[in-house]
Amino acid sequence: MYLGWLEESEKLQAALDKLMGVDVDEKFRDVPAFRSLRGAYVALTGDMEMRGIPSPAGVKLGEAFMEMMRLPAAYSSTSFSFALGNSMYRRLIKEYKSVDYREDALISYYRSAENFKNMEIIQVGYLGDVPDITPETVDYQEITMPTDVEAVYAINQKGWILTVTRRVIMNDDLKTVVQLVAKMGRAHRRTHARRAWNKIINNASFDGDGLALFEDTVHHNIGTVTLTNDATGIATLENRLKAMYAQMEQDSGEGLALEAKYEWVPRGLLDIAKALNSPWVVSVNPHAGRFGANHERIICSPLFVDTNDWGLIADAADVELLEAAYINGRREPEFFVADNPVVGQMFVADKIQYKSRHEYEFEIADYRGFDKSVVAGGT
Repeated sequence: MYLGWLEESEKLQAALDKLMGVDVDEKFRDVPAFRSLRGAYVALTGDMEMRGIPSPAGVKLGEAFMEMMRLPAAYSSTSFSFALGNSMYRRLIKEYKSVDYREDALISYYRSAENFKNMEIIQVGYLGDVPDITPETVDYQEITMPTDVEAVYAINQKGWILTVTRRVIMNDDLKTVVQLVAKMGRAHRRTHARRAWNKIINNASFDGDGLALFEDTVHHNIGTVTLTNDATGIATLENRLKAMYAQMEQDSGEGLALEAKYEWVPRGLLDIAKALNSPWVVSVNPHAGRFGANHERIICSPLFVDTNDWGLIADAADVELLEAAYINGRREPEFFVADNPVVGQMFVADKIQYKSRHEYEFEIADYRGFDKSVVAGGT
């Protein structure tokens, strides 16, 4: 009998997912979507009069939904608040993944944090050439240990609460709920991306030496000329590529020979960047295809508000870039339902509250894989 309730709960969940615009498993292809938010409430609770008291069948469904364990809940939840939260969470994640700010291009290491205590990034220096040795006359010598460069950071918390009221359900205001959840997902992703990209955009401090990420006295990774679609533009790009190639290993002083994998530009420079990445008819363009045959490694984002600034990013396989840390390794936002904890009192205070939470932080592990041109006169 219990398996029957579980199967029914899965079908009803699929119907609610479809109502919220969420893709469902192929086995639920023929399950019709609910036509309204109010209809979904009645179907899941058996509460025809919307008094906030589920029927015995609704209680059984609630127990089955909790068994499915697809949504963390702050309290024991009745069927509708749990199922709606489940669908809302899936829609939020769908929207979270639908926009890509390409912040992954900045990250060389993902870390799972267990708590909110300070974490350290330890950058161990490089070794010089291996010395000659003649064991018959001279013993092997101990390695001269390179220096450590450390950066310290801690997890940041993001989140908010969305309340779905009894009035919204009775008025069947589905559009408002769907739009709010969708925009929550997009906001979470934009916030996540902005926190990573702001290290680049705002020229954050590199804790390893206390200097700005982009500066010329030690880091040698800052230019002052914007891109142009001509021979000067080719030379400008070549100069910055050479600067990245010339970055040296910590301690050993040997060349890293880094090549730029990505180029990032504001929308105003996108067409120029693509032109500099394309073959030229009149003359040879040495940079043609450098950032992908279809410009796939040219990153353009609405987060880049300065019209003239642009930059390069090395391959994360060759050098450390940003480190990203997430509580318990969870990279996507979490979603919690917190309705009334008293069983059978779903609409006490006439509301169900849903909380989204995202816990993460980014920190600069090394400056050598980043290069930026900060151009005067940009907006």
